[in-house]
Amino acid sequence: MIWLLAIQLAIGPTEHYERAKQDFAQRKFSEAGSEVNAALHENPSMVPALVLKARLAAFAHRPDVAKSCLITAITVDPTSEEAQFYLGALFYEQNDFKPAISPLEAAQKLSPNSPLPVFYLAMTYEALGDQNKALELYQQAEKLSPQISPQSAEIAVAYGRLLIFLGRTQDGMEKERRAIVIDPKARDAHYVLAKGLEYEGDFENAALEGELALTLPEASASDAEIHFLLTRLYRKLNKPDLAEAHMEKFLALKKTTQK
Repeated sequence: MIWLLAIQLAIGPTEHYERAKQDFAQRKFSEAGSEVNAALHENPSMVPALVLKARLAAFAHRPDVAKSCLITAITVDPTSEEAQFYLGALFYEQNDFKPAISPLEAAQKLSPNSPLPVFYLAMTYEALGDQNKALELYQQAEKLSPQISPQSAEIAVAYGRLLIFLGRTQDGMEKERRAIVIDPKARDAHYVLAKGLEYEGDFENAALEGELALTLPEASASDAEIHFLLTRLYRKLNKPDLAEAHMEKFLALKKTTQK
């Protein structure tokens, strides 16, 4: 018993943090939370542990806890790129766009070769209506990202969506097709490509892309959005039965979400 107690006492904050990281990577969130709390109990100023606790809190839909941990981490170490980035990303995810800019810009300066801060800055400026700045940042994020990676596919989807919105349909669809080559199961890429094809008047292929998107794992594009798009497309294709079927599914989903 004495040797077991000695081993337990010998486990320091670093060991607890490493265990928490492993648990987090394996999606063992409860175990990760226990380990990260143990690390912070022994060292409340441990920045990597504060960042990890913030990420766990975000997964648990506790943005208040996540924000507190990240602000503490930045107060302890303003040069923590991770803390700055996750704070900016947290603000963005909460649709609090203006406060997101400062930490994301800090993260970009601290890690100029990382595409993620630039990507989130692009999405933030797009949300704020500064489309020219967003386009510039999407292009920069695209150049920084590995050519074939889930990250580059995600950037291509967002970049293409904005290009299509701005009327640069062919350029936008090219981005979506690139994303699909990288990740054929990227629902958002198929959905945005369907919208681009609709704008170009290619309703048949747009409907094919929309139907395919429905079969893929949920992402930003919801089932309801896709059913609504398909309703519109099948009406344009003079296929009222299919249009009505998708409208019924759209209305059922809307009713469910409004409860």
